[in-house]
Amino acid sequence: MAPATLIETEHSSLFPHGGWDTHHHIFDPETFPYSPNRHLTPPAATVQDFDDFRKKLGITKSVLTHGLSYGDDCTSLKAFVPQLGQKVTRAIGVIDPEETSDDEIREMHAAGTRGIRVNLYRYRAMEDINLQKKALAAHLKRITNLSLPWSLTMTTIRTEFWSELAPFVLDTVIKEGVPLITDHFALLKAPSMLSPEFKSDPTKQPGFEPIMRLVRSGHLWVKLSAPYRVSELKPDYEDLKFLVRAFVDANKHRVLWGSDWPHTPRMKVRTHEEAMKETPYMVIDDEAWLRSLRLWLSDEEWDLLMVQNPSKLFSH
Repeated sequence: MAPATLIETEHSSLFPHGGWDTHHHIFDPETFPYSPNRHLTPPAATVQDFDDFRKKLGITKSVLTHGLSYGDDCTSLKAFVPQLGQKVTRAIGVIDPEETSDDEIREMHAAGTRGIRVNLYRYRAMEDINLQKKALAAHLKRITNLSLPWSLTMTTIRTEFWSELAPFVLDTVIKEGVPLITDHFALLKAPSMLSPEFKSDPTKQPGFEPIMRLVRSGHLWVKLSAPYRVSELKPDYEDLKFLVRAFVDANKHRVLWGSDWPHTPRMKVRTHEEAMKETPYMVIDDEAWLRSLRLWLSDEEWDLLMVQNPSKLFSH
């Protein structure tokens, strides 16, 4: 099918059948203080702020992703979901596999949580593949032991790790029937962020082939989110077209869209002093990015990305 023509009218042209934002945060440190062991100190970004944001864009449903600044304390998450509207909001939580009780996990499910994200900062695993596998296995065990219909999300900044992670995922996560999600284009890069050796052929960058194999086989869901983490060409991020098309062509049923609102800075390991200092959000033109993305997809692909795929994964 040929790419759809974008009519520059109202926001309804972007979301004629509604639309899901599958990755956003809420930060309210006055009501819910951050963890003392956090990796980042974001400014307030409240429920009302997000409500204004989603109405401006025309988003109708969302998945609140627990901010890692709160650690594994999901008290705030359980409070934010009903404020956002439990009929239109689902959540991705964070747990401590050794300390979070079964009762608390069941409470999270009752409050609208439908998956957990692996906090690699807690494991000091951002640069260690063996610790990443350990963390993934520990979180998987908690989900399967409770027979919860949840997904599992893990995002590594070291894309080359996927060569070893892919067979591990097949032998563990997929064998248990748990959907695996990775955020932000799996942190594969557009040419504007690649070293010279990969600019001419970005498909040769580390991790590209094993990630695409997992997507193609249906074993990995990828969020086309936070383009500013993988491209320098804001506001339209035109060099991301090749990566969007690669994921969609690999498996149009395994792609999701998320805003990453309120746009925290790029992932990195910070010193404790850096982490305790309030860090401003990035200024992003979300509508410009969405309109750019829309031009690269057919009507069917857009509806899968924005409505059908997230509904399949999160509506239960």
